[in-house]
Amino acid sequence: MIKSNSNNDRLFLSRLSETYKCRSGDNVILECYVRHQRIKSIAWYAKGELVDKRGVRVWHRYEPSTGQCILYLRSVFKCDEGSYCCEATSIDNVAETLEIKLMIDNRDKSWTKVPILYMAGHVVPGGAKQLMASCKT
Repeated sequence: MIKSNSNNDRLFLSRLSETYKCRSGDNVILECYVRHQRIKSIAWYAKGELVDKRGVRVWHRYEPSTGQCILYLRSVFKCDEGSYCCEATSIDNVAETLEIKLMIDNRDKSWTKVPILYMAGHVVPGGAKQLMASCKT
């Protein structure tokens, strides 16, 4: 697999926090953006498992015209805690993975809004299988 070296070669446009905290029962939207002109395919992984585009409680969508990649998690539970990854593959077969760790924290009772995560995570060159081999969650 080919690896990208420069910032211009990177597929993901977003680089923010690596961890996101929410409460049990919250609806969570994980969103990132890619250089859509260079993307061949997008896949989301939830704790190492491929996420279906039309899932019931967890699903994803990709908007090719804007590069927007979204993973939806409806009414999260403690068991949803873990690593979520968006894998982008370019037209040149370069794979890059954006990983986000989701933490469920029920201690803060003062939250009144549904938390939404925009453009978060960190990027790892290579595909999701390589990332999952290096970090067990």
